[in-house]
Amino acid sequence: MPGYDTEVCGRPPLGWYTGRNSENTRRLIVEHGGFLYDSDSFSDDLPYWVDVDGTAQLVVPYTLDNNDGRYVNTYGFQSESFSAYLTRALELLLEEGAERPRMMSVGLHLRISGRPGRAADLRRFLDLVAQHPDVWVTRRVDIARHWRTVHPASQWLPQSVDPLAQDGSAKDRP
Repeated sequence: MPGYDTEVCGRPPLGWYTGRNSENTRRLIVEHGGFLYDSDSFSDDLPYWVDVDGTAQLVVPYTLDNNDGRYVNTYGFQSESFSAYLTRALELLLEEGAERPRMMSVGLHLRISGRPGRAADLRRFLDLVAQHPDVWVTRRVDIARHWRTVHPASQWLPQSVDPLAQDGSAKDRP
């Protein structure tokens, strides 16, 4: 599975996203081992734990909602509508986040948002985000590490084993 990534990047990937997964994908990820999380889910906004044959697997959901892929499909965005949509989502999540945790994923692809007009639109949104010091802009792996620390698998799936929590590798890997 991750051999090519390891060869190119010099280390194995810490998370996994297939995007077109099968009923066996998560089991194969768990059997391979070493992944802090997978993102093969669109079912929630916050991370969550699942049991895969007695092993706890962290899921950091992906989004098709706040995703620049909508520029290139039939129900998509025009240039300024993407930043407007993201802005409305952020505003509501900031309001709701005053009472409970919230997470906003934004799916970006260089071949889409890297185009000049779309990059300018993304910059409008990022300028707004920068005005909110309480917003944590981070990578999925950092979200996974945070979730593993604050909401360990043992808290949610006491009958499951989290092999990464036992050997400390969830914290030691870059």
